[in-house]
Amino acid sequence: MSKWFKNEEGITLIELLASLALLSVVIILIGSVHIFGQKQFSSQTEANSQSNDLRYSLALISREARSAKNLVISETELNIDGNIYILDDTNLKKNNTIISSRVETFDVIELEKDNRIHIIIKSTPNQMNQREEYETTIYLRDPLIGGEAGE
Repeated sequence: MSKWFKNEEGITLIELLASLALLSVVIILIGSVHIFGQKQFSSQTEANSQSNDLRYSLALISREARSAKNLVISETELNIDGNIYILDDTNLKKNNTIISSRVETFDVIELEKDNRIHIIIKSTPNQMNQREEYETTIYLRDPLIGGEAGE
């Protein structure tokens, strides 16, 4: 052991450069894995947020439509007991309050034969260029009082 402490040779420049190169490679690999994880987390969080917005919007509309006393469907809007749902650019609004800002299409189809409506909501593309689509069919308790706009 005493020989080890008395050795004053040190390390050569080549050994120092080799160890720095190896350390740099390890740090770069760890950094790239960390950055990849951050990007995945960010894109998954955005996709989940988009899905939650669309599900919430559809659940809100479904709940109100099922208990509606007056329901009017037109080409551009859905009126449920005075609450107006309309798609403005990519914003789905309820009485001019945005309930989802990532909606590409909002379609309400009245199926008079069975006294039901079919609602389809499609999202704008997310960071991974994926689109979500949610749809539901609502069986109404009472026949539509308002009917189609323009009747």
